[in-house]
Amino acid sequence: MRQVIYMITIVIFFAVGCTKNNYIDTGVSNGRHEGKNLLEYMETDSYNWDSTILLVRHAGEEMVRLFEGQDPDHGEITFFGLTNHSIRRYLLQNGLERVTDLDAGWCRSILLQHVVDGKVYRKDIPAGEPGLYGTAGTGGMTLTTLAGTKLWVYTVVQEKDGIVEQAAKPIYVNFQKSNNLFAVASGDIEPDNCVVHALEYKFTLGDEE
Repeated sequence: MRQVIYMITIVIFFAVGCTKNNYIDTGVSNGRHEGKNLLEYMETDSYNWDSTILLVRHAGEEMVRLFEGQDPDHGEITFFGLTNHSIRRYLLQNGLERVTDLDAGWCRSILLQHVVDGKVYRKDIPAGEPGLYGTAGTGGMTLTTLAGTKLWVYTVVQEKDGIVEQAAKPIYVNFQKSNNLFAVASGDIEPDNCVVHALEYKFTLGDEE
């Protein structure tokens, strides 16, 4: 009986220890995706990205080349990714049935507002404090998207057992054009040509504008 109680205690300890510092629950996984470009990576996770892939392809060959890492002017990028949930919610709210019902030029504009040149990792983003109502505040960093719009991004420094270095560092993104603030659900996903920071599911297509 004592052994049973001991084993149950271990299971509870690990269950709590593994979930205590997960600040957002998401199905999008982190990690390196060797040998895959951004579009190929998204094709491995249809639950999160299949509508995003359709959006990229509908936006035209220029966007396809960018996401495949074939754009000579933008060989490495960072994508603040809008997932299926963001796109499907927009379609539902606007009485549309499919991604191809959207204007292709508008889709291109939206995607470019989520892409910046170069790879920006979580470790590269300074800590910050948001302003009133989530507006751009102190610290953090400002990034210019390929659409020419501005993103203010910052991390929040947390502690785990009193040690800052071992704690999660949530990333937040303020789209300065619309002044909307969103958390990154899963960051530092790395296909060959890109770093992906997947936005939380409550983000809706068009919130960047």
